[in-house]
Amino acid sequence: MALHLGTARIETRGETPLKMPKLEKALLKALDELGWEQTYSGKAPPEEEPEDDATEFALLANGDGVLAVRVAEVNVVRDVARHMNGTLASPLMVFSTKGSLFGRRSVEVTCRKFEVKDGDVEELPVMVTHTAEVTDLEHNELRQSPNALRARINNANESLLSAEASADFKVKKIFRYKRAHKKVKFSTPRLGRLMGQVETCEAFEVVHEGEQPIVKVVLSGGAKSLAYLKPEELVELEKAIEARPEIARRRAGAEG
Repeated sequence: MALHLGTARIETRGETPLKMPKLEKALLKALDELGWEQTYSGKAPPEEEPEDDATEFALLANGDGVLAVRVAEVNVVRDVARHMNGTLASPLMVFSTKGSLFGRRSVEVTCRKFEVKDGDVEELPVMVTHTAEVTDLEHNELRQSPNALRARINNANESLLSAEASADFKVKKIFRYKRAHKKVKFSTPRLGRLMGQVETCEAFEVVHEGEQPIVKVVLSGGAKSLAYLKPEELVELEKAIEARPEIARRRAGAEG
């Protein structure tokens, strides 16, 4: 069983500095379009740790006129940035650090950088040195895997941001949001697991070998997966994907 954690930041770019109210409006609009529901809003974190399993989004600003959104979930950040870019009509940069712990035996931490401009998301290269110290976990640390993995994510993320992002941000406002998508009841658990892969994939496509539908999925890190479906299973999957435009756009050959 793999454990996945991560953190990300969306930063503003462009010749004309943006104002915080405009950034906030774009963020809330993006989350609404993506089917998320707000559970908290305030200038500081909730006094008590919420038990709503929501994701935190923090508005940030520094003294150089750069604004940012810190996102406590990597998988959604590019979709949020793309929707915000459509509202702001201004370039954005995305920095993300994701860590995975596999069976409490090995850890993988990945730093990535993207430019979001004119509705397109382009991945840019980052230095491999950001993750140089995160490959091994000691046995005692494995017993507290979330903390051990989080420490390595934070170390790699600090390295990424200090080298390639803006600095000296202060938190201006905090939101918490929950996914509001209606959970699809698939006919088989296998379809549910496949939908889980599609939700977090880099790209996917549906091909046919004769009458056999095949779903090809490219996962984070470049790993590939194949799923052989029955025609009626493909109909179920397509119906679920159709209701999630942020997923549909990852289909090979999709526009926008």
